[in-house]
Amino acid sequence: MKKTSWLVATIIVLNIALSSNVDASVIKGKRYYIKLLKASCGFKGDVMGRYHTKLEWRNAYRSGKLNETIKQICPTAPDIKSKKKLKNIYHFLSSFASDSGNVPSCN
Repeated sequence: MKKTSWLVATIIVLNIALSSNVDASVIKGKRYYIKLLKASCGFKGDVMGRYHTKLEWRNAYRSGKLNETIKQICPTAPDIKSKKKLKNIYHFLSSFASDSGNVPSCN
């Protein structure tokens, strides 16, 4: 019984720890999007996110072509040099991908 309780507690803690990293990345990505891209693109991040599926955003990020993908949607967007910022923006955009089912909350 003690082993089962310990195992369940461990799974719960790991689940919370891992999910909050992605959530934090999405929040940071939203901040970076607002700071770096919103003014030059003229629309909110959820609108940009819907241009591609989660898989398409992932492929663009992993292949190192996220900047180019963003520029196709928003030609006036600045190049984002920081890998950290790109990673967070990727998480944010993929959270609103056309196949994500996520709806933006009121801001």
